[in-house]
Amino acid sequence: MKTPLSPLQCLKKALRASGRGASAEAIELFTNAVEREPRCAVAWFCRGREYDTLGQFEKAAADYSRCLAIRPSADAFYNRGLAWRNLSDFTAALADYDRAVALNPRHARAWNNRGNALYLLGDFKAATASYTACLAVDPAFAPAWYNRGCAHDELEDYGRAIEDYTRSLAIEKRPEFYYNRGIAFRRLNDHARAIDDFSAAIALRPGFVKAYNNRGNALADLRKCEGALQDYCCALELDPYYDDALYNRGLEYCAAGDHARAVADFTRVAHRNPADADAYGARALAQFSLGNMQEARDDFSRALACAPDSAPLYYHRGQVCAGQGAFHEAIDDYSRCLGLEPRNAQAWNDRGASYAALGDYNQAICDFNRALEIDPDHDDALENRAAALARRHSRYVRRKMTVFAGGVAGGRKNR
Repeated sequence: MKTPLSPLQCLKKALRASGRGASAEAIELFTNAVEREPRCAVAWFCRGREYDTLGQFEKAAADYSRCLAIRPSADAFYNRGLAWRNLSDFTAALADYDRAVALNPRHARAWNNRGNALYLLGDFKAATASYTACLAVDPAFAPAWYNRGCAHDELEDYGRAIEDYTRSLAIEKRPEFYYNRGIAFRRLNDHARAIDDFSAAIALRPGFVKAYNNRGNALADLRKCEGALQDYCCALELDPYYDDALYNRGLEYCAAGDHARAVADFTRVAHRNPADADAYGARALAQFSLGNMQEARDDFSRALACAPDSAPLYYHRGQVCAGQGAFHEAIDDYSRCLGLEPRNAQAWNDRGASYAALGDYNQAICDFNRALEIDPDHDDALENRAAALARRHSRYVRRKMTVFAGGVAGGRKNR
């Protein structure tokens, strides 16, 4: 008859199993250890780590809690914080990271993950401070440089973001470090450097779909249509369901004048995402360019059903209505646009043109004047106002002549 293992023997055997990667065996042995010695903090802690490895984060958090009730430690708080983070409870994670750094102010990873929790909670300024505290402890910890760069990005401090990404790359060449620096360069309109970084990311990770898409965007910014289209096609070969690349390729087809292919791409996006106002709006503009006025109008209506507060969509649908000769409907759409963007000089001008088309020159002139108050150099509004004034004057002269002629022909006879 075998002698039962002591708690210490269970613990040692469990640690060996854990070292071999045999998590199920390790958990069973750690369980035996805590059943025999419930106040064995190490066994609770280690079993929590095994549950973490298996993705069983609720069980992991429970075991870390049992450990902390016996012996509080920075590592146990840190690990429980990781479990809360994996369960998307970022507030609980932050509280545990706070306890970890209070017990051990030199716990670099706790500072870094505290920054991550703050970042995920939307407090980007506090996140940068936490990453800075991490780097004060371990300046060679590349992820903290990268993470602080991401926080600076969110704060729209792209110069500092680039500095941090560069520091992370000086320590470790990771594709995501190059990728994010490329995004920051593009936001600063430094498209050539952005392309270099996206290319470096692709070289390190040939299947990096987002890098292909964003290199395509940077090439499109430089009006390198052929290269942009090639990158969008590469992204879609890697992931045919990557709708950002499909939408962007549609835009680039429009830029190249290939509106039929653009319509096909936007249609695929809209089919998969029926609430995507951008896809309907872009397809509407492509249909408009093809002369398909009713299709364009219908797509703008679909887009507005998804985004009813979009001034540009009302404006463009107004243009289509005017193109169809539906000037009353055009005026309604321009008016809705102006309710959202009262300083849109072009919308004032175009509404004025619709009023003029209906013969309401007084209202047209008022609209052209509003356009010119906003933009005194608006050439279309200047020309349109002059034409409306001339037509109003011509109508006034014709009326006066008609009245005068009528008076002679229909005057009373004096005999």
